[in-house]
Amino acid sequence: MSREAPAVSIAVDTDDTGEWSVSPLLFGKFQEHLDSAIYPGVYEDYLRNGSFEVWNRSGDGPMAGIVFENVAEHEGVAYPWQPVDSDATYEQVRGGVHGRHRDDALDGGPEVPEEFAPVPGGVTESRFQRVLLHGRNDGSVDGDVAAGVFQRVALPDQRVQTFDVTVTVRGEGVDECTVALTALDGETLASETVPVTDSWNREEATLELATSTTDRYSEPRYGTYDLTITAEGSGHLDLDWSTLIPADAVEGIYNPTTIELLQEFDVTTIRWPGGNYASQVRWRDTVGPVEDRPVIPIVNWGGLEPNYLGTNEWLRFCELADVEPYITVPFWSATGPEEAANWVEYVNGDPDETELGALRAEHGYEEPWDVTYWGIGNEVWGYWQVGNTDAATYAEGYVEYCDAMRTVDPDIEIDATAIDPWFTSVHDGDTEDSREGEPPIWNEVLFETAGDAIEGIDLHRYTAGIKGDAAESREAWLEDHDEDPVGYNEVLVNFPQVYDRLLSDVEALATEHGVPDCRLTIGEWNLGPAVNDDWPSAQMGTMAHAAYAAKTFQTFIRHGDHVEMGHWTDYTLYPHPDPRGPAPPHPGAYIQREMADPLLESDSEWTVTDTSVDSPERPFLQTGNWSMAADDVALVDAVTIVSENGTSHTFATNGSLRESYDTEIEFAGDAGSVAVTLYRPVDDDPFLAQESWEEPDAFVVETFPLDDRRLELPPASFAKFTRRP
Repeated sequence: MSREAPAVSIAVDTDDTGEWSVSPLLFGKFQEHLDSAIYPGVYEDYLRNGSFEVWNRSGDGPMAGIVFENVAEHEGVAYPWQPVDSDATYEQVRGGVHGRHRDDALDGGPEVPEEFAPVPGGVTESRFQRVLLHGRNDGSVDGDVAAGVFQRVALPDQRVQTFDVTVTVRGEGVDECTVALTALDGETLASETVPVTDSWNREEATLELATSTTDRYSEPRYGTYDLTITAEGSGHLDLDWSTLIPADAVEGIYNPTTIELLQEFDVTTIRWPGGNYASQVRWRDTVGPVEDRPVIPIVNWGGLEPNYLGTNEWLRFCELADVEPYITVPFWSATGPEEAANWVEYVNGDPDETELGALRAEHGYEEPWDVTYWGIGNEVWGYWQVGNTDAATYAEGYVEYCDAMRTVDPDIEIDATAIDPWFTSVHDGDTEDSREGEPPIWNEVLFETAGDAIEGIDLHRYTAGIKGDAAESREAWLEDHDEDPVGYNEVLVNFPQVYDRLLSDVEALATEHGVPDCRLTIGEWNLGPAVNDDWPSAQMGTMAHAAYAAKTFQTFIRHGDHVEMGHWTDYTLYPHPDPRGPAPPHPGAYIQREMADPLLESDSEWTVTDTSVDSPERPFLQTGNWSMAADDVALVDAVTIVSENGTSHTFATNGSLRESYDTEIEFAGDAGSVAVTLYRPVDDDPFLAQESWEEPDAFVVETFPLDDRRLELPPASFAKFTRRP
């Protein structure tokens, strides 16, 4: 009795391969100075505003790294610090040893969008925290009353019990101050006193917890504590530059869990320092002694950047994590071509032959970093960017940047800022004429103007759906298209099938303008579904989201003759306190590793071989103004890589969020053995989110031989078919 025909057929011809090899740099991560992804995600300091500066609230501060909600503001107290004794007097005084400075380019400068200017404006000097110690409400002196400040912190106390605190102090009428970690009920769990003199001194305290607090953070791997700095007496206590770092931090500063996770999940490259933040960076602020680096307002995201993780620290971090660095150079007048070239010289210059290479050596880094990959500007076409401009102006400036940077180091590879062909909120970068809803012409102008200088471009793609406060619009979309919330999510999950076509269009445009070998870097990409409160969501952590990621990687691999680098906007591998709850490594990270492993486990080169798929389809419907309607898309997609010894891996993903498909895979010649590794959602629920750090709880992984070449692909599942000759 014959079996029914399969719903999906995959045919692989390993003799029909491409002439190029797949780049392992497809499996990278994006990194930006926002939220807590850098501090403590990379540089493991758990304090915010450790220099007691005037806090910056630009851009409404949505990603400023404040990990507790509803932190109160108090007159005279540096935010987010809080007063220990409300009867004491608190002042933020001008001066100190570390902090902000005048910055006319960021504060009121014409290249900073008005809605992202620092708030408050006009801060031109650093501050320090003064605590006047005068006890009770009646003004009498009572040396038994301790006063000072505290900051609520979430600490990784399940990993480490000892924390190193540095605090810069001076005072009058005070001989010492107490640095302590306390429980929320005020119980002291660890403390140490440090001396106080009438001069600024940077003191160190080691706080060793005898027991972890029972007060757990929303992410229970962290405990909730108050770091307090208090003194008794009748004078005043002055506080400045302070840090709180676990004693097991790598080389005293780096988050060891981040380094372990990046290695464990085969992350191969990181793009830094952003992102929007990259548009405002001055590289000279990021080098030299940390105590001499200025604290900077982060204009797009709010909050303050202390510049602890500077150029050398970040490159050393890349070295420790074994990832390829990619540096984004800002495109604004505070940098310009000359300073961009100077940054290249500082990073890559020979210390014996270049002035800035010698400066790097003076800063403690003798050997050149030899950074190959650089990008000029970040989303310069966007109205929200510092340095936003039109396509023609950018293209002309890009040529000047390239000439200057290549003069310093002709071996570097430089990307121009391009735009996703479906980003219909931008026309040519001119904010006065966005032509909302029309495809942008930025790329055409870029290639026409600067084609001779272009060797690579940087594209960004965020898939979101109907964004914003648009619940009624999303409900109307369901009615208009006879869909339900699962179908809405399914359209978003299957966008990579359309991205395949868009990348082909970009490649064709480059070829048309004389750049047939144009390198594509997908510098930012992710799915962040905009859904109604009562809808399921293909959010990160679900197998639905993992299916989107797997299909995206498959698209990158298929376009590997052009796409050489990818940087996923995924901060889960930079572990940090997140008020939204646990964010452990998600199923997409496991699938990334499954796909990257073959490329990294041997020195063999892998090429793409012919793979055809016969699959059920679904309509691809427009969802919002970043995603237009397109031809129907296949729900199951597959791509195959083959090594020099004939071993092949076929990656297949089912983008249906409802249906399982009986799938047959055939190989030309059909010789050799086939095994499959299958990732499927628990209970076939594609919207179940991973919560455990210890083991998969939203997905199941199975590996078994596939003798009959047939497999049931559950909804939102991923399979790796391994064939050995």
